[in-house]
Amino acid sequence: ASFTLITCGLLETREPQPPGQTSSTFVPPTSPNLVLTNLINAVRERNTDNYIRCFADPNFSDKRFSFVPTQEAQSQYFTVFNSWTLSEERGYFENLKSQTPSIGTTGLFFSNEKFESIQSDSALYTSTYNFVFQHNVSGVPQEAKGQLQFFMATDRNRLWMIYRWVDLKTGSDFNWSEMKGRFSK
Repeated sequence: ASFTLITCGLLETREPQPPGQTSSTFVPPTSPNLVLTNLINAVRERNTDNYIRCFADPNFSDKRFSFVPTQEAQSQYFTVFNSWTLSEERGYFENLKSQTPSIGTTGLFFSNEKFESIQSDSALYTSTYNFVFQHNVSGVPQEAKGQLQFFMATDRNRLWMIYRWVDLKTGSDFNWSEMKGRFSK
């Protein structure tokens, strides 16, 4: 008997990742906390695909993603938020990224976090947030602050995702809804 050894290049040196390609630290969200970790990493890494993977995927869930903006942003950007879907979420994030220099800082920070309820297949997470994106659009704040509610559930693969996102204004701070409205086009 003869044996053929196929190595598939396992021991060869590989090319370093070219600049411009985004790194990825997405882990299968087998718990609600992992969805939050993935979201934080996706923002920091500016990885649109991983960002979108944190939300309800119609291919794997009967739930549809919905975003509920602050009342002020709903009034100011009525036509934008009137039909906000996962596609608009992707478009806003891509547009925001395209307006941000490669050296600009990005980050998402949660505080006063609390799971209001956790069931075997659903959870409600509330938090104060600080969303930083050092874009280069003058006259638009680079930091958004507010409170949010993430309604989370498991999909058909038993992986967790956010299906409803409610943004709440705190004081006079520029909030995430306003950031989305501003970068939606």
